[in-house]
Amino acid sequence: MKESVTIDYELEILQQELERVKSEKNLLESQMDLMLKEMNHFTYIVSHDLQAPLRMVTGFLELLEKKYGANLDETATSYINYAVKGSIKMKNLIFDLLAYSRLNTIPREITEVDLNEVVEGLREKLKTEIETTGASIYSGKLPVVLADKKQMEQMLFHLLGNAIKFQDHNTPAINITATKEQAMWKLAIKDNGIGIQASFFEKIFVVFRRLHSDEQKYCGTGIGLAMCKKIIELHEGTIWVESEVKNGSTFFVKLPVMT
Repeated sequence: MKESVTIDYELEILQQELERVKSEKNLLESQMDLMLKEMNHFTYIVSHDLQAPLRMVTGFLELLEKKYGANLDETATSYINYAVKGSIKMKNLIFDLLAYSRLNTIPREITEVDLNEVVEGLREKLKTEIETTGASIYSGKLPVVLADKKQMEQMLFHLLGNAIKFQDHNTPAINITATKEQAMWKLAIKDNGIGIQASFFEKIFVVFRRLHSDEQKYCGTGIGLAMCKKIIELHEGTIWVESEVKNGSTFFVKLPVMT
C-alpha cells in the first residue's frame, strides 16, 4: 500500500513537471513567433522605405544622362552606368527581400495543388528563357499535394529558372520526377548545368549567399534558394541538393503525401 502511494505521488510530480515543461515550451514558441513577426515587420518597413529614395536616385541619374549625355566624356558616362546598374541591383534586392519576409506574414491558402499544372504554367511563364536558350523541361507524372499554390509556383520557378540560367555550353535539359517514400513525395529536379561544389551544398540556401560575382554572367540576388527552403519548411518538407562541378545538379524536395 505504501509503495502504491509513493508511486502515485511520484507520478503526480512527474505529471506536474511535464505540464511545467509544456507550459515553458508554449511560452517560448509564442515569444519566438512574436519575435519573428516583429522582425518581418521591421524588414518590410525598412525595405519599403528604402524604395522611395532609390527611385529618386535612379530617376535623377537617368535625367542627368539624358540631358547632359552629349557633353559627358566616356569616363563620366561609365560612372553613370555603374550607378544606374547599382541602383537597379539594390531595387531587385529590396523586392526579393520583401518577398522573402512575406512568406512568414501572409496567410497561406492550403488547397489541393496539381504539380503537373504548376509545371505547365511555368513553361509558359519561362517561355522567353526557354526559347532563348533552347531549354527543354521534361516532367513525369507529378503528384497532387496539399499546399499553397502560389508558393509552390514560387519554389519551382526558382529551381527551374536556376537550371536554365546556370549553364556553360550545354543546352539546358531539365528532368522532373516524383517518387513516393512512405508518407512523403520526393521530387527530383535534375539539370545538366555547371554544377555546385560539395562545400557549398548548405550555403546556397542561405539568404544573399551567392557563388558568382556580378562580373560573371550569372546574375541574381542570392535569395531564390533561400525562399525555396523557407517555402518547403513551411509545408513541413525538406530540400537538399546533390551535384558535381560541370556535371549538373539535382535538387530534391520532400513534401507530405496528401491524406
